[in-house]
Amino acid sequence: MQEFDNQIRDTFASHFGRLGFENIYQRKPHIPYQEKDDGCFMMYRRDKFRLIKNASLGLYKNGEKLLNKPNCAQIALFECRDGSQVCVANTHLLYNPGRGDIKLTQISLILHHIQQTVNPMQQCGGVPVIFCGDFNTCPNAPLYHLLKYGKLQYSDYTPDKISGQKTSKKNAHTLAPGLWNDKTMEFHEHGLVARSDEELAECRETYRSLTQGSSYLAEAYRDLDCAKCSDLYPYKQGSISHNINFRSAYDHVDSDGRTKEVTTYIQNDARTVDYIWYSNHDNTPQNCAHGHSCDPHCSSPVLVLKSTRRLLTKPELSNMGRLPNAILGSDHQALQATFTLYSDPELDTSGRN
Repeated sequence: MQEFDNQIRDTFASHFGRLGFENIYQRKPHIPYQEKDDGCFMMYRRDKFRLIKNASLGLYKNGEKLLNKPNCAQIALFECRDGSQVCVANTHLLYNPGRGDIKLTQISLILHHIQQTVNPMQQCGGVPVIFCGDFNTCPNAPLYHLLKYGKLQYSDYTPDKISGQKTSKKNAHTLAPGLWNDKTMEFHEHGLVARSDEELAECRETYRSLTQGSSYLAEAYRDLDCAKCSDLYPYKQGSISHNINFRSAYDHVDSDGRTKEVTTYIQNDARTVDYIWYSNHDNTPQNCAHGHSCDPHCSSPVLVLKSTRRLLTKPELSNMGRLPNAILGSDHQALQATFTLYSDPELDTSGRN
């Protein structure tokens, strides 16, 4: 859940605790003049899961101009009864439609911490990930593409186009390469993708051979001489990448390209901004968003989507009344998905094999 009021946390924890649930809460960061008494809330069954790591965080860094808003994220690593693991993340990104630069920085920070938590060093497999929340971005917008396809050339867009929300800015400039200060963030734009020790050694050797005897090249390529580097070129290329093969639990549009459902309908604004993403471990390039092949003998756990809760369309909500209304008390519809985690891929009945 997002925007969960801190004042009712104890009530929820007590009630659901008697039903066998534990909870994790991440309050929004305390920022002067931007105080928020709510945050992200997650519950899990104590008889089915054991919390291994809670890597939740506030999306705020002192001195980083693109991380100066009171938003937060939860990242939790769980162990199931059979010993397999799953990572569940939850967030509420900035709403402001014109500040796509902030949203990109927020989502990059979360993706970095997810990858640090599950450590997907190789392309094949890794710990399955479920990533849900209010992303304040529309289907097929650039930020949506970053999650779905693993890469975004953000320097092709102005900040107000990143999330696809309704906005109009005249004379807006495209985003310049180098969104954030890499020393403050502690990772580069291409540093979202983990690298092996061998790859890092090759990276540093390439740096030395490229810059030998040239102070100009040494400055241009200085960030290659860094254990957190993940590319053999200068990092400020105006693009962001990650290697989690995400799919959305919902289709969002029908075969004619028309919107199938909306997750919020406030005033005259009906759109989808909430998502449940899950990592799709598939060993065939045609089914992988990034186009790579995994090891056909890979034995990593497989997360299979079984069902989703149907969401109401704009016409249906128009007849019922815009959100919130007498039937639905929230300004967002509740998304729901059911997954099966197969610790042995041979047991996957989804057709993967």
